[in-house]
Amino acid sequence: MYKNIILALIIALIAGCSSQPKPEPDNIPTWYTNIPKDNLLLYAVGTSDTIEKAKKVAVYSMRVSLSTELDESFKSSSHLLQPLDDDTLKKISEQNSDISKKLYLNHIKLVKSKNYKGEVLVLISIYKEEIYQSLKIISDAKMSRVKQEKSLITAKTDIEKFVALDPLMLEYHTLASLTGYKELLKYTYNSDDEFRFLRLMKDEYDEIKSNLNIYILADGNSRFFSSIIKNAIEEKGLNAANSTDNKNSFKLLITSKTDESQEYSFNKSKSLIKFTLFDKEKKEVAFRQHTFIGKSRKNLIEAKEQSAINLRSKIKQLGVFDFIGIKKH
Repeated sequence: MYKNIILALIIALIAGCSSQPKPEPDNIPTWYTNIPKDNLLLYAVGTSDTIEKAKKVAVYSMRVSLSTELDESFKSSSHLLQPLDDDTLKKISEQNSDISKKLYLNHIKLVKSKNYKGEVLVLISIYKEEIYQSLKIISDAKMSRVKQEKSLITAKTDIEKFVALDPLMLEYHTLASLTGYKELLKYTYNSDDEFRFLRLMKDEYDEIKSNLNIYILADGNSRFFSSIIKNAIEEKGLNAANSTDNKNSFKLLITSKTDESQEYSFNKSKSLIKFTLFDKEKKEVAFRQHTFIGKSRKNLIEAKEQSAINLRSKIKQLGVFDFIGIKKH
C-alpha cells in the first residue's frame, strides 16, 4: 500500500518536472544577420558594449555599405560611363568614399536593439530621401556650372579645347560619384542624361589628349628649367618626349637669360625665362615670360636651384598651360 503511494508521488513529481517550459536559446536576431531592404529607408546594424556606441558603429557601417555598393555599380559593364580604366575607377571610388564620410545622417532612427552575449545589437534606419535632398543641392549646382562652362567653350584648335576642358575634367570623378549617389538613394531617379554628358565630355577630352604632343626645345641655360615644364605637361597625360608630324604636334621653345650677383651675404640668381609655343606650321600660338629670383648663402648654383623651385610653385599656382601662355577660350 505504502509502496504504491510512494511510487505514485515519484511519478507525479517526474511528470511535473518534465512539464516545466524549457528556456529558449539566445539566438542572434534575424534582423541583424539579414538586414532589411527598402526603397524608402536605408538600414544598417552595429554592435558594441553600449547602445550609443553600437549606433555609431551602425552609422559607420551604413556609410561604408553605400560607398561599396556604388563602387560595384560603376564596375558593371552595363554602366553608362563604361568602359572605364582602372585609374578612373580608383578616382571615382575615392570620391565615393569621401562623399560617404560627409553624408548628412543626423536623423537616424533606432529601429530595434537586443542584448546578445554581453553585447548590444542595434538596427538603425534613415529615410533615403533626406540624404538624397542634401546631395541633390550640391550635385545639381556643380553639374549646372560644368555644363554651362562647357557650352561656352569657343576654342577652335585642339590644344585650346584641351586647355578649356582640363579644369572641367577635374570635376568629372566628383560628378560621377554624386550622380551615382542620387541614383542609389532615389529608386525613381533617372541619371541617364547626366552620365551621358559626363561620358561625352570625357570621350572628347581623351580623344584630344591622345593626339596632342608638345615637344620641348631649350637653349643651354634653359635646360635647367625645362625638365620641370616637361614633367608638368606629362602629368596632364600629354606626350612631351618626341617630335612628331602629327597635326596636333607643337614645339615649345624655352629661352632664358640668367644674371648672377651678390646681394649682401647672399648669392643671387635672376632668370628671365621666355616660353614660345609653335604649331606644326611654325606659327606662334602662345607666348609668355616670367622672371624668377633665387638666393643662397652657399653658392650661385644653389641660388639658381631656388629660382627653379619658385618656377615649380608658379606652375602649381597657374597651371602649366596658363604658365606657358595658352589661354582658355
